[in-house]
Amino acid sequence: MSSLLEFLLLAAFFLSYLWKGIYTATAVIMVGSVLVLATSWWRTRKVETLPLMVAVAALVFGGVTLLLHDPVYIKWKFSVVEWLLGLVFLGSRFVGGKPLIRRALEEKVQLPDPVWTRLNLMWGLFFLFLGTLNVYVIYAFSTDAWVRFKVWGVTGLLIAFAVLQSLYLARHMPKEDK
Repeated sequence: MSSLLEFLLLAAFFLSYLWKGIYTATAVIMVGSVLVLATSWWRTRKVETLPLMVAVAALVFGGVTLLLHDPVYIKWKFSVVEWLLGLVFLGSRFVGGKPLIRRALEEKVQLPDPVWTRLNLMWGLFFLFLGTLNVYVIYAFSTDAWVRFKVWGVTGLLIAFAVLQSLYLARHMPKEDK
């Protein structure tokens, strides 16, 4: 459900950009992020960290974008969120004794300790890479190119990374008895 809402929010951002431009798309991402957070709370009766972080970043960076009429701030939101995610993944192994990816998936997936550590490291570095790549795109290309990168480029990179992760995990999954 959460992934579907995030996809719908991305689609709303893209369509509103094509329809009315970056400032309308910024307002859409601000309202949509709050709606995703409210939906998450409505489903679980608790405020989950990731939707909260995204909503706060959307409100802060989107608000500054609309106030100063400068799209660079909403473009930076993506990098800040990705870098925070990367740091949380990388730092999680030092807080609580288990990597974040293990805490999220160990009830469904059984893996050796070193594989959990590598998997967590890969996700952390991937998020840091995405944030840094976004900064490059911000300053090397137009706003139109940045929007297309954010919608199609990042989505493609996430899918490619998830497929590579699946192949890596398949090598380390316990064999089923026949």
